[in-house]
Amino acid sequence: MAIKNDRPGAFELSEVVLMSYANDVEGNPVRLNVRNLVTEIKIYESLDNTFLTGDMTLVDATNVIQELPLSGFERLELRFNSPGTDLGYNFSVEKGHPMFVYNLQNRQGINPNTQMYTLNFISMEAIRDQQTRISKAYTGSIDTMIDSICNEYLKTKKDVIIEETKGVYKIVVPRIKPMSAITMLKRNARSKYFENSGFVFYEDANGFHFKSYEGLFCKADGSPRTSKITYSPRPKNISVKGDVGHDEHNTQSVESFKIISQYDTLKNTAEGAYASRLITHDSFNKTFKEHDFNYHTEYSKQRHLESDFRGDISDNNSKLPYFNFDNGDTFALKPEGTLHFQTSTAKVHNDYNQLEPDLILQKRISQRSLTNALKIEIVVPGFSEIRVGDVVNFDMPDFKATPREDKRGVDEYLSGRYLISSVMHHVSSINKRHTMVMELIKDSYNEGMPEEVFDTFTNNENDNGKTYISSQLDEYIL
Repeated sequence: MAIKNDRPGAFELSEVVLMSYANDVEGNPVRLNVRNLVTEIKIYESLDNTFLTGDMTLVDATNVIQELPLSGFERLELRFNSPGTDLGYNFSVEKGHPMFVYNLQNRQGINPNTQMYTLNFISMEAIRDQQTRISKAYTGSIDTMIDSICNEYLKTKKDVIIEETKGVYKIVVPRIKPMSAITMLKRNARSKYFENSGFVFYEDANGFHFKSYEGLFCKADGSPRTSKITYSPRPKNISVKGDVGHDEHNTQSVESFKIISQYDTLKNTAEGAYASRLITHDSFNKTFKEHDFNYHTEYSKQRHLESDFRGDISDNNSKLPYFNFDNGDTFALKPEGTLHFQTSTAKVHNDYNQLEPDLILQKRISQRSLTNALKIEIVVPGFSEIRVGDVVNFDMPDFKATPREDKRGVDEYLSGRYLISSVMHHVSSINKRHTMVMELIKDSYNEGMPEEVFDTFTNNENDNGKTYISSQLDEYIL
């Protein structure tokens, strides 16, 4: 990625305008430019949060918020981007989408003549979501249903990027809000191009996205999505401005990082990430069926961040290595640990497919659990082209004395390709700097964990424990 910043974290910010619901004498919305009062702006994107959100802090010595006055029904207009690129956030009326200012909080006096407060803002679609309910029967593919909801009920004028899904269904939406309907639909979606059922719906600076995890990892033909940038913890300012690669080096330097979570085997086991059993009931045919999920079997059918994209989808780099755990059973052969119960009644709608919980539920839970199990937070110089849902590379240090011939000195398992699951853009007018705090997630290791054919668990502990009756022990206890 070509980066043309005059310094790491540089940014360009337009006027910051609050627009009232009230009009002036000429019939235009009353506008108030608060650019000089803004000390910081934060913008949030996340795969887990549907709408674009943000907040800005103002230091006000003239009580300008009474000029509108602020009522909780304002819109926010601004443009923000990194130097050298037009890709950023455009909340302008002319070419963008103003945000809705819905909350004023933390208002406090700094001195008798100066106050400070924070304004929270969110996409207009979030307000419409709270005002609307859907009571309707949809027919067709799930991706077309979600597209229809975005346009008809959220009334978005933004781009909607949709990944196609399998199947033609008839689904009744029972008088729920648009985002509740989208959540219901995405949980039952299967990708047209991949053997998965893990979908996310989120908004970034480019619009709304309905994508599967595999659709974020790679293109429809299975080829990997290009990594946007490589981040690594390394010293900044070791070269001279103007040198080849100077800007790229400084912008890609990680200022700080922490591993939020690396694994949680107990949680993953309880959720059914490794193995689970689904019991379905067909009330029309009066039958029950059991469906066992095996992580090893399903992993090899899917694309991953660290898949071998030359054509061999190997499971050697999965989150669950092959080893004997209990008398020859692996973790993936323990389905009774997590039980799911779902109806799969046939003939509900004669001309349409029935939703297939046996092909959806267990895969979705496992993929989401293990993709989010490894999570790293990094702080880097801001760059407005970076989006949630992008693939980036991260070099994790190996935390040991590195041989001279090893130029990188990285962790062989945790380094590699990551998916940005959330990003917070922090723009400081005081420091005149743009910083990003990102969470990175990974569904597979860069290198495979070692396999083990011998059982190192069974019969490898003291087995002399006995059962005692507490009342019989009383005579021995003082």
